[in-house]
Amino acid sequence: MLVRVMYFLPTVLKREWKKKEEIEKISLKMLRSLLRDVNHINPFYERKFKGLTTDIETAESLQNLPFTTKDELREAFPQELSSGYRVDDCIHESTSGSAGDVLNLYHDKMAEDYYTCIAFREYRGVKYDLRHKIAYTRFERFEKQILENFGLLRRYYVPVNYTARKQLDLLLQYKCEVISAYPSSLYEIAKVIEEDGVDFPAPHFIVSHSELLTEQTRAFIQSVFGCPVYNEYSSFEVYGIASDCIHYGMHLHIDNNIVEIIKDGEQAAPGEVGEIVVTNLMNRAMPFIRYRTGDFGALDEDMCTCGRGLPLLKKIEGRKDEYLVLSSGGKISPRIFDPLDLIFHEYVTKFQIVQKGKGRFVIKVVKRKNYTAKVRGMLIQEAKNCFPEPVDVDVVEVDDIPRTGRGKLRAVISEVSR
Repeated sequence: MLVRVMYFLPTVLKREWKKKEEIEKISLKMLRSLLRDVNHINPFYERKFKGLTTDIETAESLQNLPFTTKDELREAFPQELSSGYRVDDCIHESTSGSAGDVLNLYHDKMAEDYYTCIAFREYRGVKYDLRHKIAYTRFERFEKQILENFGLLRRYYVPVNYTARKQLDLLLQYKCEVISAYPSSLYEIAKVIEEDGVDFPAPHFIVSHSELLTEQTRAFIQSVFGCPVYNEYSSFEVYGIASDCIHYGMHLHIDNNIVEIIKDGEQAAPGEVGEIVVTNLMNRAMPFIRYRTGDFGALDEDMCTCGRGLPLLKKIEGRKDEYLVLSSGGKISPRIFDPLDLIFHEYVTKFQIVQKGKGRFVIKVVKRKNYTAKVRGMLIQEAKNCFPEPVDVDVVEVDDIPRTGRGKLRAVISEVSR
């Protein structure tokens, strides 16, 4: 609702420039309000928190509440929507379910309007102008917004299931100042631009989302498109979690989601990698309180040079089902393969690394014209060098690598049970 967006927006835009301590106080106030409401209107959390104190004094007190999992929410909703909310009155979406675990989501309309303001703040942080046209690759269209009728916030749809060449044709046709896309799509389009010598007019900036963006891939896309590439981290469950500013500081939107990093059941130290757990501060219809995202990352204790008071997410490591199991029993981040990007960017248009067993990996590649048997040997050796212990690696050349139902390309998959 436009009126509600215009009510939220000035406060949301102004808030990021407050001191970190002030924003944390606001976030804590929002958290207390959420817990007071949820404890009385949502039957799922009433049962879950029975006998526990939800009248918390500090953000750290949130640790006294149990985690919430996707399986729990899948079983409880929509039948346990908060009182006063109906399915027909909510915004209904679903997670991609790439691991076969689709979760239906229900956002109340006030929360949805607030998310719009957070998203606008993200884009303002990288110098977005309301008159800029945005080309976005996605599995489906967004509903048209009221402001688009006035030439503002105009969005142009590029189907993610189109070939890279067809996506490029649409981008050339739309002539948008901003591109918002999966990094794998940007990578494939950049390959076409590079190989065909396409004269592509540089956008003002690109926003990468929905998949893991490595620094090597960011650098490659920036070099081909001739503009900055900013990273954004969000989910259908809770929307905006963190996003880059023009200084490449990935700011946590703690006035939308409180973020914890959990390692071995405890709060991780700054810089220490653990599971990302979020508490969404707005959605009352289907609350997400201490929700285990399955993503892994680390917090940064430093502040950004841009001057914003929003704290920083230091890095994102990938998803739980992408972590690799070594023969010794240890687990290791999929980001160990980042050095292979330098080879992929030169010789491959698509790739996927699949763990078939402990210490056994297959690298699927879609070859470029300059790919040779020598490159295959180089990939095998460099992949082995990524590991702290001996592994078997094979490279398989394929015609294509399928995407998920939502158009994502899973770069690393582990088929090894934990």
